Amino acid sequence: MTILFVTNERLEVPSVTTAQMHEVNRITEEEIGPALPQILENAGRNLTEQAIECVGDDWKQVSIIVLAGNNTNGAGGVCAARHLANRGANVMLCFSAPEDELE
Repeated sequence: MTILFVTNERLEVPSVTTAQMHEVNRITEEEIGPALPQILENAGRNLTEQAIECVGDDWKQVSIIVLAGNNTNGAGGVCAARHLANRGANVMLCFSAPEDELE
C-alpha cells in the first residue's frame, strides 16, 4: 500500500495501485463471492450514502456532480448517480472519456 495523500490534519490516506485493485476485484469475484455487477451496485449504493452524508440535510436542494472515468471505478460512479437520481437528488453525470471510448 502506498501513501499518496495526507490530510490537513496530517493523517495519511493509504491507497492501492491499479494492479492491486484489479487483484482485489479478482479475488473477490472468483474466490469470495459476488460478481462484479453486484460489487459495482454495492459500491454505488455506498457512494450514494456517503454523498448524502457529506452534503447534509440539504442534499435534495443542491446539485451533485458525479465524475466517472472509463473503468470500474467509473462504473461505480454511474451506479451512484443512478441511486442518487432515484432518491430525488439533482445529479449530473459527467464522463472523462468520449462516448465512443466508454466500455
